[in-house]
Amino acid sequence: MHILNYYFTPFAVILIFFAIFFSEPERSVTYASFGILGAAFLATYWLGKNVYRFMRWSRHIRAVTVWINLVVSAALFYLLSSYWAPMWLLFLTAPAASAMYMKKWQVFATALASSALMMGIYLYKGVAFAMMDEAGGVTLAAALKQALDNSQIWGMALTQAVFIIFFSMFTAAMAEMIVKVRDSNR
Repeated sequence: MHILNYYFTPFAVILIFFAIFFSEPERSVTYASFGILGAAFLATYWLGKNVYRFMRWSRHIRAVTVWINLVVSAALFYLLSSYWAPMWLLFLTAPAASAMYMKKWQVFATALASSALMMGIYLYKGVAFAMMDEAGGVTLAAALKQALDNSQIWGMALTQAVFIIFFSMFTAAMAEMIVKVRDSNR
């Protein structure tokens, strides 16, 4: 668990700093992003620090940490993806965390949920943009059609979603292989 804090937390912070520095979103988006990141850091730090105190619930605490990471990734992606395209990489954190101590089907389910959440946010933002784009009332059906008509964007989003799943399964396989190697040396 700590290995994720050493690599993915700094990566998320760097990604957010770059998004804010290079794209200069509104102040409210900046403050909300740092607030969400800070709250998530405190929650995961506290859970990580106390996981052994509540040994009986350690598996549940780790699962909660994974889902906290997924919700935080979704919130930050929602806020900053319009300003900084690489924000989708945040959706790798929850499945990578699950790969360290969950079964492969759970890793797959987490990666699938992460990918579906990302695609859902893309769709929501596309529909919202289409509804704001037209002066006068545009129907939800027309906005949905307009959002879905851009095959290039959906191809890119689908490629990202598939990568999240493949990367997560690769990470799970690597974690499993490391455990097997460690156990064979005993």
